[in-house]
Amino acid sequence: MKPLADHTSPGSGAASPVRLAIDDGIAILTLDDPMSRNAIDASSGAALIDAIDRVVADARLRVLLLRAEGPMFCPGASMAFLAPDRPGMDARIDALLGRLNRALVRLAESPVVVVAAVHGAVAGGGLGLMNLADLVLAADDTRFNLAYAGIGATPDLGATWHLPRLIGERRALELLLLSAPFDAHRALEIGLVNAIHPRAGLDEAAIGLARRLRAGPAGAQAAMKRLVQAARSTALADQLEAERETIVAAARGPEFAEGVRAFLDRRPPRFPDDHRSGASAAR
Repeated sequence: MKPLADHTSPGSGAASPVRLAIDDGIAILTLDDPMSRNAIDASSGAALIDAIDRVVADARLRVLLLRAEGPMFCPGASMAFLAPDRPGMDARIDALLGRLNRALVRLAESPVVVVAAVHGAVAGGGLGLMNLADLVLAADDTRFNLAYAGIGATPDLGATWHLPRLIGERRALELLLLSAPFDAHRALEIGLVNAIHPRAGLDEAAIGLARRLRAGPAGAQAAMKRLVQAARSTALADQLEAERETIVAAARGPEFAEGVRAFLDRRPPRFPDDHRSGASAAR
């Protein structure tokens, strides 16, 4: 795997719980807080928000790979952060989620294609981060758990929005109400992940997928993401009309022309770098 330049957020000199590396249109956001095993608290939440904002603001970025170092991807919120014997727990949760939720919406609404590579434990809010991704790869050692019912909490970070759309209401309620752990093969079966890889090969598979997406038609990819998101609340007739408008816009752009020429020439397409070209211009 080609190393990528590390551009961590500036700070006091202490290691950041989140690292952001950028190279050739790909951003790699790595959860890297070994002391907490990548649990979410005020510090890691703020670092995550900062990294997301930088990705969304950079028009050169086409793909975001979300991954983690250490034995697990993310177990959800830090128990120290949630400790009921510390005054102001409800205010801490409110303040963090208010900012983090807005950042997650900005990322979801951006043209950036998000890939998540998960391993070890993925629980609570960690599943919320994972479900924000457009494509998910899981290591064969991954264990999942919504976990909220086990601590008398209710879901956050989009669990009640993403899960019914990904796996259906009844399955979503099963995972939420019972809080029973399940493995990567079960996650693949019910549609929470796209593929499973051996732990040792997960990073290579993830960066390979990111680079494949990076080489694709950025305008068309952004339009596909937007159309699929809109379909969640759009009538069929309106969705068909949106598809018509989008493909007509694509037909006027350089991506479509290059794709058709490459198909006729029996060669791989060489799509332009500008993600504003082609279908992405249709709004």
